[in-house]
Amino acid sequence: MCSSSPPRGATMTRKGYRRCARCERNRAERFFAGKRGRICATCKRKSRSQASHAARVQAVYGLGPGEYDALVAGQQGRCAICDGTRRQRLSVDHDHRSGVVRGLLCRRCNGRLLTAARDDPALLRRAADYLDSHPATRILGREVYVGSAPMKRGYTSPALDKRIAD
Repeated sequence: MCSSSPPRGATMTRKGYRRCARCERNRAERFFAGKRGRICATCKRKSRSQASHAARVQAVYGLGPGEYDALVAGQQGRCAICDGTRRQRLSVDHDHRSGVVRGLLCRRCNGRLLTAARDDPALLRRAADYLDSHPATRILGREVYVGSAPMKRGYTSPALDKRIAD
């Protein structure tokens, strides 16, 4: 048997490339630390980020190992308020008075919506009622539109509607 042949079951990689032990991608040697590095820099960075996040979530919110991931899975990776998905991790939402963890929210809902409402459920209910029943329509007895006609979904103004129709 020739000493240059790969071990049985191993795949050949091009010269100057190695297979990452974690993601199993063939990466250029510059992605590995040292001559014997087995994990690429991308996987190392991702691993450090996950470990750092887990430690912070445990220290700040008291969530044990795996509990953040259980919340993500339970919410199907979606924000508990807007049901949206984002590229960033979901933020841990908690009651600032009692410290109770309520769930995971996107940054927009956690940083803007609940902050603007000052965590007041009554204020959020009034805002929802306002959107369902406009006081201007009730007081004036008719709907008043910006411009001369109601805007269609996706367009910015009745003038644009006219230009598109022509």
